[in-house]
Amino acid sequence: MSASTSLTRRQMLRRLGLGAGAGLLLPGCNGGRGFAPQRSISPFQPRGLHVSLPGDAHSSRAVTWFTDGVEAPQSVVEYDVVTPGMSAQEIQTAPLRHQVEAESEPTTGIDAYTHRARFEIDPELPLRYRVGSAAGFSPVKVVQTTPSDTWRFVHFGDQGVNHRAEQLTQALSQEDYDLLLIAGDLSYANGDQPIWDDWFELMSPIMSERVTMTAPGNHEQKDFGGDAFKNRFTHPGTLTSDLFGAEPPNSFYSFDYNRVHFLVTTAGALIGDGTLPVELANIELDLANAALRRAAGQIDFIVVMQHFTIWTDQEGRSPANPTLVALEENIFLRYGVDVALVGHDHVYQRSVPMMLGLPNLLGYVQMMVGTGGASIRLFDDNGPQSWSAKEFVGIGYASYEVDGDTIRGVFKGAPPLDMSEEGRQFAEEGFRVIDEFEIKARGRILAQRFVHKPRPAEVLLADFDAIERHTLERNAHALKHCG
Repeated sequence: MSASTSLTRRQMLRRLGLGAGAGLLLPGCNGGRGFAPQRSISPFQPRGLHVSLPGDAHSSRAVTWFTDGVEAPQSVVEYDVVTPGMSAQEIQTAPLRHQVEAESEPTTGIDAYTHRARFEIDPELPLRYRVGSAAGFSPVKVVQTTPSDTWRFVHFGDQGVNHRAEQLTQALSQEDYDLLLIAGDLSYANGDQPIWDDWFELMSPIMSERVTMTAPGNHEQKDFGGDAFKNRFTHPGTLTSDLFGAEPPNSFYSFDYNRVHFLVTTAGALIGDGTLPVELANIELDLANAALRRAAGQIDFIVVMQHFTIWTDQEGRSPANPTLVALEENIFLRYGVDVALVGHDHVYQRSVPMMLGLPNLLGYVQMMVGTGGASIRLFDDNGPQSWSAKEFVGIGYASYEVDGDTIRGVFKGAPPLDMSEEGRQFAEEGFRVIDEFEIKARGRILAQRFVHKPRPAEVLLADFDAIERHTLERNAHALKHCG
């Protein structure tokens, strides 16, 4: 170990308020709570604000927030537009002409209430809003419009609440993007519900002003079987719920953002809630419909976000997740999914277009970005598989620019101080470009190849008993080994 590296570590320990005898948080199953923000909020004061899409990306918004206590204040969202030339003071003080009453329900696991409001907005002007009740309101927040031309989104997973997660959040706050996607294992509460409050305190400055969509991970399963996740976020419905009038699950869903179709799945992370058969049918139906729309020229890309990887080179998990190879990959390949956004493994790895673990131009690109800060892990000693285009050890996030029929991507990361177990507790200051890539749309002629009728449930679920058993075994193994 060089003297400069040792000095860097001592400086970082001092900055984090840890003396030499404080003890390092070596890799564990939670994301680390040692760097949680300090909250001091009066009863009924809104906290944890976050914005999502309940429907059309241009004309609808949902806001979700929390208040403490065993009673729910009569909560509302008040909103209006930001007009050209409006000053910062006017944004905060000008009257808000529209109001929607929130739905309220007890927050899972703590004495608090979750409030959510869905409403239509002016697609041409930025949104300004505040939430609260007669007992107190939040400051006014501003959400920009959904762009109609070039736009950007960011993706990562596996964050937690610790100094690495704060580094990532600070970097994200300086990025220019329109949509934030988080691929599961968000808070690492692992049953300790107040950690969710710490995570929202960390992320709310971003999520209250940037549309954020999330997928559940295996660590969300440890919070009342996923109920804590479902309770704390507001998502759109599914094709199956729309067609059959079922209650939207709030854990798997889909939406369009301009000419990109996003399908968000649980990948079996919340199998205990009994919805996996319905979700498999929804994946089939949703992707069949998306493939038809792409061939008709209505969309350019089909993107799936979920927590679990399908193929991986992380140490201890290479070469693949057999459950998902059987459960999902054939559906992805049947309907020509373009990109799979995943987390779970705490490394960065981008694939070339691949199919069944081999490079194939007709396959999908897997973006494994489990680098949100929960921990920093290593790749196995066997070297990357043939599908791998880029690997990185550290923390970071992927940023994507969608420009017509092209997605241009960049991964920005910060490596650990060194590759030792101790050195991987800290990342270097500053994020730099680690990887750059480009994904082209398939085009309408090739897109025709992936148009198929959705298969009936009896075909999809013919081997469901085995799928369920293997998924349960995988989830138990992942949690036992700090998944």
